[in-house]
Amino acid sequence: MLSAVQIKSAKPKSRAYKLADSGGLFLLVQPNGAKLWRYKFRIGGVEGLDALGAFPEVGLAEARLAHMESRRLVSEGINPVQARRKKKQALLLAQLSRDKGAFITVVADWSAATAVGLRSATIKQRTREIDNDLLPKLKHRQVSDIGRMEITAMLKDVEKRAPEVARNLRNHLWGIFEYAIDTGLISSNPVPPIKVMNKRHQKNHPTLPSDQIGGFLRKLDDPVLLNRQTRIAMLLVALTACRKSEIIEGRWSEIDMKAGEWEIPAERMKAKRPHWVPLSKQAIGMLRELHKLVPEEQKFLFPNRRDPKRPMANRSLNAVMERLGYSGVGTPHGMRAAFSTHFNSINANADVVELCLAHAPLSKTRAAYNRYLYRDERRAMLQDWANKLDQLRKQRPAKPTHR
Repeated sequence: MLSAVQIKSAKPKSRAYKLADSGGLFLLVQPNGAKLWRYKFRIGGVEGLDALGAFPEVGLAEARLAHMESRRLVSEGINPVQARRKKKQALLLAQLSRDKGAFITVVADWSAATAVGLRSATIKQRTREIDNDLLPKLKHRQVSDIGRMEITAMLKDVEKRAPEVARNLRNHLWGIFEYAIDTGLISSNPVPPIKVMNKRHQKNHPTLPSDQIGGFLRKLDDPVLLNRQTRIAMLLVALTACRKSEIIEGRWSEIDMKAGEWEIPAERMKAKRPHWVPLSKQAIGMLRELHKLVPEEQKFLFPNRRDPKRPMANRSLNAVMERLGYSGVGTPHGMRAAFSTHFNSINANADVVELCLAHAPLSKTRAAYNRYLYRDERRAMLQDWANKLDQLRKQRPAKPTHR
C-alpha cells in the first residue's frame, strides 16, 4: 500500500506511470507532474475507470474513503462514475429548483407572463403593491414553504391600513401561486379564499339626477366653458354608455362611420372581451365634428395636448364636471348608471342593458360565441337614449310659482 512519503516524493517521467495502493486504487503520475487518483473496476465483464480527484487536493486518506464508497457501489452492480454523475445532476437540479422556486423569481416570471395586454398604469400599480408589501417579507423564501396561515396574517395586517390594497395583494398572490403550480414548483395554492377579507364598502360613482342631466348638457354646449374636443369626449361618454377610458383612449381605426359602429378590442376593455357599440345618429354627428378637429392621421380620437402620441389625460373629464359645478354630484362614469337607471325604470330588456354597458351578460356562454347578441335591440336602445338626452337638454327647469 502507498504511503504519504511515496506519493510526495514521486517524480514525473517522460511517460505516465502508476503507483498501486490496493483494491484497484492507484495514483497516476503524469509527465507534467499531475498526480491523479484512479480506481479501475469491472462490472459484468466491462472494465471502467473512476476518477477520484487529484493530489494534494485529495489526500491519501480521502482517496481511500472515496475508493471504499466506489467499491461498495461496484459490489452492488452500480457503476460509480454514473452514480456520481447522477448525484451531481440531482444537486444541480435541486439548486435550480431552489433558485426558480424563490418567491422573487416566481414573481418576476409571473409578472412577465401576465403583463401582455395590461395597461402601463395597471402594471405600475401591481408592481408598487408587490414591492411594498410582499417582497420585503417573502423575497427569498421558497414558494413551497409559504403557507396559508402566514399569507392570511400578512393580508389582514395590510387590510388594517389599506383594505383595497389587501384585496389587490390577495389577487396578485393567487395568480403568482397558480403560476407556480403551472410550472411544477408546488401542487396546491395556499392563498386563502376571498371570504377572509372584510366586505368591501364601496362607494358608487356619483350619478347626476335625471332632473340635472339637461342642465349639465346645456353647459356642455357653451363654447366659452370648454373646448370642442373635450365637449365631444364628454358627450360620447354619455351617448355610448361606455366607460371614460374606452372613449378617451379610442382610435380612429376602431370606428366604421358608414356602418355606424365602434369595435373596441378586448385589450382595451375592463373584462378583456371585445365590445361592439352601435352609434346613434347623434354620436356619429359628434365623431364627424371631431374628424374636422383631429384627422385620422392621428392615432387617438382625443390626443393629449402635450404629447399627441398619448391619449387625453384620464382625469380631464372629471375635472370638467368639477369646473362646471358638479363636484360630488356626478362623474363621467356615473353617466353609465344614469343610462341603466333610465332603461330599468321603464322595464327594458335587462340583457340588452347589460350588453350595452359591456357587463357580463346573464348567460356567459352566449357572450363567448357572439358579441353581437341583441344587435338590433342594442342599436335601438342607444338611439332611444340619445333622443332622451336631446329631450332633457331642451327641457327648461320649471319656474317656481309665487302666490
